Amino acid sequence: MNFDAIDLNLLRVFDVLMRERNVTHAADRLGRTQSAVSHSLGKLRLLFKDELFTRDAGAMKPTPRAIELSVDISHALANIRATIDRHQRFDPAETRRNFRIGLIDYHAMIFIPGLIKQFAEKAPLATLNVIPSTRAEVGPLIHSRQLDCAIIGSFDTEDPNLLQLELGQDRLVCAIWSGSSILKRPLSLEAYLAATHVQISADGVAESLADKALKERGLRRIVNATIPNYLVIPWVLRGTDLITHCGDSILLLLDDRSEITLTSPPLPISPVMISLILHRQMATDPATIWLRELVEQLFNAWQSRKSAAWVDSPFVR
Repeated sequence: MNFDAIDLNLLRVFDVLMRERNVTHAADRLGRTQSAVSHSLGKLRLLFKDELFTRDAGAMKPTPRAIELSVDISHALANIRATIDRHQRFDPAETRRNFRIGLIDYHAMIFIPGLIKQFAEKAPLATLNVIPSTRAEVGPLIHSRQLDCAIIGSFDTEDPNLLQLELGQDRLVCAIWSGSSILKRPLSLEAYLAATHVQISADGVAESLADKALKERGLRRIVNATIPNYLVIPWVLRGTDLITHCGDSILLLLDDRSEITLTSPPLPISPVMISLILHRQMATDPATIWLRELVEQLFNAWQSRKSAAWVDSPFVR
């Protein structure tokens, strides 16, 4: 097929379909009718000689060929978008852009309330999607432009196309039910190793920083269960002598109803480094810069509040 005969608008349709995985949602994003997007999809299928998207439980599932194409097409469109954006004025009060941030539930708890408030005030016409994302998912989602950025703890990558900006860090602490017999005396290493632990892991697989620290000393703890989120900590620990680890940002979310006490672990554990991850190509995009600055301001304010809470919080021992 002659390249000059190709309607390059089709690539934009493909890119949005890869993000939305839904013809109706893609049509809304593109400002077109559903039938127009379906017609464009038909042309794309002829162009690439592949089905590209198949129906799967009501969603559009990309084929292996579509996934392969999305890397290059999204990359090319991002370059074009970044070039144009560098020469345009970005006004958050006027933009109708859709922003997508990846988070795990821990950062969602401490971050979403302030983010939603600030976003609504500064960009009232824009939309924001917060998408649950594990460390393993972040890279592919950012490369395919399904995420503009992600906030991830202990992110480690050698991908040169991903930019990692450190936001701050969390101290890893032990969370214990306030009525537990473990708290009758200072938490010793012996008591820590004898206790039963619950591990929190978003993917259920990754080794925790606590386990790495123990392994370096030839030790291991007793992990009875692994759970995927932090929201259930008060209910999991209540009425037990279980121990779990969490970042100390949770301190600002505790109240008397939580019945949780935080205490330092009886061995040194590396802090959790919290980073903002984005595609290197988008680092100069004015809208991405605005979102990045908003995230950094919120995190700085949170870190200041957390430092103050450690001084006089009744939930710390």
